[in-house]
Amino acid sequence: MQGVVKLNADQIVPGHGVVQTRAAVEARLKAVEEKRAKIVAMVKEGKSLNEIKAAVDDSSPPPAGGERRPASFASFSEVIYNEVKK
Repeated sequence: MQGVVKLNADQIVPGHGVVQTRAAVEARLKAVEEKRAKIVAMVKEGKSLNEIKAAVDDSSPPPAGGERRPASFASFSEVIYNEVKK
C-alpha cells in the first residue's frame, strides 16, 4: 500500500474491487500500520496469540470491493505474531 500511496494518484483502480480514493488507501494503510505496531508490542510483552487476538479486532476488514478472504488463510494477527516470534 505504501507504493500505491507514493504514486500520488487521486484515485486507485485495483485489480479486484472498487475504485478507491487516495484518502481511503491512506486511511487503510494507517490503520494497518497501527494494528501491526500494537501486535508487535504485545508479542514483545510476551502475550499469547489468543491474548493478542482478543485485544485487537482480529476480524480483518474485507478487501476493497467487499470480497472475503478464504477461511483457510491466516489472520493478520497470526501473520504478524509468527513474523515477530521467528
